[in-house]
Amino acid sequence: MDIVGRAEHFQNRSNMDTRKLKLGLLLDSFDVPAWVHSIIQRITNENSGEFALVIINDDTAKPKRKDQSASIYSILNLIDERLFTKQPDPFALKDVESLLANIPIIKALPVKNNNISSLSESDTIKIREYQLDILIQFGFQGLQLENLNAAKYGTWFYYHGDDRIMKNGPPGFWEVVENWPETGSALLSSGGIFSANRVLYRSHFLTYPLSPARHRSYYFWAAASFLPRQIRLLHHLGKERFFHETEKFNTALLRDIKIYETPSNLLAAASFAKITFRLVKEIIQRFFYTGQWFLLFSFKQDVSGNFGEFIRLQPSKDRFWADPHVVQTDDRYFIFIEEFLQAKNKGHISVIELDESENWKAPIKVLETDYHLSNPFIFKWNDKFFMVPESRANKTIDLYECVEFPYQWIFKQHLMENISAVDTTLVNYSEKWWLFTAIAENAAAAPNVELFLFSSDDLFSGKWSAHPRNPIISDVKSARPAGSLFVEDGKLFRPSQDCSKAYGYGFDLNEIEVLSETEYCEKKIISIRPNWDRKIEATHTFANCGNLTVIDAFTRTSKY
Repeated sequence: MDIVGRAEHFQNRSNMDTRKLKLGLLLDSFDVPAWVHSIIQRITNENSGEFALVIINDDTAKPKRKDQSASIYSILNLIDERLFTKQPDPFALKDVESLLANIPIIKALPVKNNNISSLSESDTIKIREYQLDILIQFGFQGLQLENLNAAKYGTWFYYHGDDRIMKNGPPGFWEVVENWPETGSALLSSGGIFSANRVLYRSHFLTYPLSPARHRSYYFWAAASFLPRQIRLLHHLGKERFFHETEKFNTALLRDIKIYETPSNLLAAASFAKITFRLVKEIIQRFFYTGQWFLLFSFKQDVSGNFGEFIRLQPSKDRFWADPHVVQTDDRYFIFIEEFLQAKNKGHISVIELDESENWKAPIKVLETDYHLSNPFIFKWNDKFFMVPESRANKTIDLYECVEFPYQWIFKQHLMENISAVDTTLVNYSEKWWLFTAIAENAAAAPNVELFLFSSDDLFSGKWSAHPRNPIISDVKSARPAGSLFVEDGKLFRPSQDCSKAYGYGFDLNEIEVLSETEYCEKKIISIRPNWDRKIEATHTFANCGNLTVIDAFTRTSKY
């Protein structure tokens, strides 16, 4: 079963006899961007909604977008797209007509009055005759939606940007130019029984600082999941509970909204010059320096202590050490790590032995495969040690059993297959196994943004039930796991990464307040950022066992 199948497994228990939501599509043509094609395809493959009507824009004189004009911005943007768009291209046109076969079509001509575009009363009446639950806008840009009221739950549409702080502007462009640490994206509704411009879903992604085109490639693919998820959630919960569930996204504005526009020729040249300077600086930096993760440990300090006093374990320049997980046996500690060799461009799992006198032994390799391994999550169950290393390169979540601690491990089974997951952690809590993992549902999206939760009564059954709130967290600042869950003073804590400024920029410790088969809630307790040493740029894993605390940190070292 693929991730989409697992994610909708929960709804089949209660909605087998519930009618699907009736959906309508606003399109300019059947040739749509690839990311839109993937949304329509996913909806048709799921059991929550069905397309009942397609409205095609009959305006043959549809104006080109501003960025398609012969301006400096359009020329530089085209160069950026040709050089840096990550494949698959989210904006490559794909024909969606075969997915919508035998569905009624209405051709509608927008009526324009004082630069305001709206549908004619006759076209609106035709649409209302189909008694749609949701009208989805992937065309008719600039159409006035507030008074359309052509569907029960309004017209749903994407807003690419953080709607609380910015309006307009080319998607993903100004966030890169101004080097924002994160970029927002939202799904909104207008009209219907809810309210005008109600936010139905919101998330934030890392801003890729070296190319607006590459940046859009990442976050458009990630945002593609919003629409089918919320359709499924509305179908499962019903309108009252869905309204309550989405209320958290309708918070007050963060600050005064800034209006952005497509840049003028002069501003476009200056903006791309700024990005190019940043790119050249990065190339030069990579030529002379190499990035390296290393370890810091202490038997005296807790996580709120002074990390400047931690003892440093520094690997040689040809490798790095990261993702520490600690096991204590008697008076010895074993730090399991990802050991990444630059020459192989691939990681394996090694272990460092450490005693309370702070004496340590060089790492010994304990697990290697043909593909990259990292993040060796270690746990003990029924007097046996098990490991779940990150094996995203194999599209699996794998379980290994230790046959001779700490050096000999054998493959036991796949926990999940056909999945793009990172930094999986498990915990046995309240007589149930819980599996936390960061997943990119679309292959071209980064896996740093969304945390998924699964549960099982039996670790070895291979049967994991998806949590109905998946993803339980969708935010680049707090989704990705940063180490093992742990219990302290009867409370359960989850370490999480902040990947907003860079991959693994910092980590938080979060208290899990509610963990059940239907609900999940956590709150941030402690935040750690790399501010104790100006040469350290990131820290993204926390491990604590007995008296020992271990973290990792990232710095740049000279190649020469």
